[in-house]
Amino acid sequence: MYKNVLILIVLSIIGSSFSCGRKNAITRKTTQDVRQIDSLRIENEDLSVEIALKGAEVISIYNKKEKFEHLWQGEPGIWKQHAPILFPIVGKLVDKSYTIDGKTYKMGIHGFVAYSTFTLERKTATVAVYSLQSNAKTSAIYPYRFKLSIKYELLGSKLIITNTVENIDSKEIYFSIGAHPGFNIPINNNEKYSDYYLEFEKNETLARLELSKVRGFRSGNRIERFIDSTNKLPLSHKLFDDRAVILEGVVSESVTLKSDHSKLGVKVGIKDFSFLGVWSSKKPAAFVCIEPWYGVTDAENTTGDLKKRKGIEKLAPGKTFKMNYFIEIIATR
Repeated sequence: MYKNVLILIVLSIIGSSFSCGRKNAITRKTTQDVRQIDSLRIENEDLSVEIALKGAEVISIYNKKEKFEHLWQGEPGIWKQHAPILFPIVGKLVDKSYTIDGKTYKMGIHGFVAYSTFTLERKTATVAVYSLQSNAKTSAIYPYRFKLSIKYELLGSKLIITNTVENIDSKEIYFSIGAHPGFNIPINNNEKYSDYYLEFEKNETLARLELSKVRGFRSGNRIERFIDSTNKLPLSHKLFDDRAVILEGVVSESVTLKSDHSKLGVKVGIKDFSFLGVWSSKKPAAFVCIEPWYGVTDAENTTGDLKKRKGIEKLAPGKTFKMNYFIEIIATR
């Protein structure tokens, strides 16, 4: 018996040493997110994607071949979410309030969808479709009737996301919608956060919309040529000292999170979006969010009128609005 125990201990030490010796080892990060209790999985031979019923939020994008969790797994005190859907606003409201037709309503950052329980409409091995319809609870803070459908579809190493807003009201509705996925970096054990950068599909010349240091609303100033005739935005923790990087008018159809030291990258589809947000926690953490938006946070001098909010979308009765993007795990070399 003692001989068998000794053999097991030796084998364990050898296995542990072998793992530590692999400088480029890619390991899965575990999660204890309570939303997994009410979640489901779609998968193929490349990826396993877990989606919570609460918020219809993706909470895991696991690379089966490389055994790596690409999606930030949440950490109290830093950022607890993974990839929330932003609706019917993007960003914050001054005084957490807005007005429609002279009436004032209260709403928190990024709206209420991330905290709403969706209905599962359809499920196959590689497809999941969720929906949320306006109700008495939503009407108390957002006075429009709507149906929001979220479709996730796996195609190889690409997760295709289609968000559809349907106006089921008798009048025009006003809204913003966006995505907020956070990605784990570095991927390899021998890399640093600052080894990573965003590579746009095309060269870009873009201004950054400045946020006020105290409250984090748009100051009205623009940092011109923040990206200056290049397709690269280097990442560092210092980049987020002044809060999120908000870019307007991106012409590229995709942007890729990558490092010259890693064989893997994450490509995000951003075609036709009004704004692109790039964010990480002010407290240095091992993730970055790549956020395509139709809408943006309030200005310091806002009137509070939702209909006049920058980037707001307007939808006629019976019409639909589609927000399409993708997350693709790619080989960079």
